[in-house]
Amino acid sequence: MCEKKDPYKFTIRFNPSDPTHQQTVVLLNQQGRRKAQLLVNAVMHYIHCSQTPDIPQMPPMDTALIETIVRKVLKEQSEEPQIKKTERPHPPTVQASEDDFSFDKTADALGADGLAAIANTIAMFRRD
Repeated sequence: MCEKKDPYKFTIRFNPSDPTHQQTVVLLNQQGRRKAQLLVNAVMHYIHCSQTPDIPQMPPMDTALIETIVRKVLKEQSEEPQIKKTERPHPPTVQASEDDFSFDKTADALGADGLAAIANTIAMFRRD
């Protein structure tokens, strides 16, 4: 077998029908551009596992606490006055005149970055 052109580059094909491969693929894809570091950490731990402490796992989920929180949120939502689906809330009307604000003062307060952000946002809404 001939030497690799780039010894630091690898191509790996996982078995899509193997559940452990599927789990690994999901984990690797969550890493974004940090896949290599995760693989390095895993291999080094595997090689030196008797010399290194256990890899910390996520703490076990407290399902009772999660259930309590969800019930509390649902109770709070049910206590809020509900708007009928046929009714639409009316937006508040604001009476403003040109004397109420000055573009120059607003531009100074927002700065160039703020104005650029507003312009970009408006441009996104105008795109077809």
